[in-house]
Amino acid sequence: MAYQGNVPAEAYTTTAKDTFNGNGSTTAFTLSLPTVTNDIRVVVENVVQEPTAAYSVSGTTLTFTAAPPSGTGNVYVVHLGPAVQTAIPPSEIAGATVFASNVTVQGAFTSLGIDDNATSTAMTIDSSENVMVGTTDPDGGINGSSTQGISLSSGSFIGASRSSGNVLELNRQTTDGTIANFRKDGATVGSIGILGGATYFSSVTHALMINGNTVEPANYIGTRVNNTMDIGSGTYRFKDLYLSGGVYLGGTGAANKLDDYEEGSWTPAATVGFPAGFTDVSANYVKVGSMVLAVAYFRARNDGTSIQIGGLPFLPSSYYGWSLGHEAYTVRKEYMDATNSRLYAVLSGLSGASYYDFYVSATYRTNS
Repeated sequence: MAYQGNVPAEAYTTTAKDTFNGNGSTTAFTLSLPTVTNDIRVVVENVVQEPTAAYSVSGTTLTFTAAPPSGTGNVYVVHLGPAVQTAIPPSEIAGATVFASNVTVQGAFTSLGIDDNATSTAMTIDSSENVMVGTTDPDGGINGSSTQGISLSSGSFIGASRSSGNVLELNRQTTDGTIANFRKDGATVGSIGILGGATYFSSVTHALMINGNTVEPANYIGTRVNNTMDIGSGTYRFKDLYLSGGVYLGGTGAANKLDDYEEGSWTPAATVGFPAGFTDVSANYVKVGSMVLAVAYFRARNDGTSIQIGGLPFLPSSYYGWSLGHEAYTVRKEYMDATNSRLYAVLSGLSGASYYDFYVSATYRTNS
């Protein structure tokens, strides 16, 4: 049907009800709405009262011909008409309802699935079906912005960002086992778990376990294993290994521990028998554990038959041997002085005025 003027607002019809407590003496009660005698139903002690005979109404005043008996909520009035119409929906709407326009809730919003008592925007669902909590960034701040919050993206990923705090916390309760499981095309490819207070990082077959101050090999459920895993391979190797302690090779006993390897140079000292010192010196050493190999070449004059060469790179603890070599002279005796860290030799066939080539090779143990 056509009408003139503005389109009327949609109206919600509700039936008003007033409830009173009788006390055996009060006959007049104030209604919530003005009405007339025949437009209400009055019930006392669950008995419907007859209009005019039992009560009358003037405006908002309900007057009984006899005071209702004492009771809590034993008097109630149902307003039958006219119907109360308002553009604001009632506090309760039963059944499916379609709102033709936007719905704005000024107070708390509560439903069977959502309970929002926030004082500002708590959650946003945009037109692309991204669900955002604490942010309006559909990437959840993972794209380098300063945004903080969580996003459930319609692109099938979760984005989360937080300033100066943990972004993800997982808590497995009661038993040991997997805390986070990772899948590829539905198949498990790795996990992070806990066993006996130690955390393990696992593939589908093996794992590394952080057990106190040690890293130990384990299987995919965190059980420690022995002699089953390698570090690197013949094709794919690590570059350098930096250790402050030692390496156990071939066993776990003290005899299997290699705690030092060193290469360097040393400076031979012309202690005895070399009045003009050394020239053209070249001297190097290799130390493996407690074993030292020191070699040297130099040129020197010798005015006597005895020589002493000092400056060994490490103090000897036990003597294995050393040697001099050249065709121009004969070495009659060689020995090492562990106390003074010197090499001793007795030579023959030398001329004090000539320079000779000396080749030194010494092997010994050290406690250094």
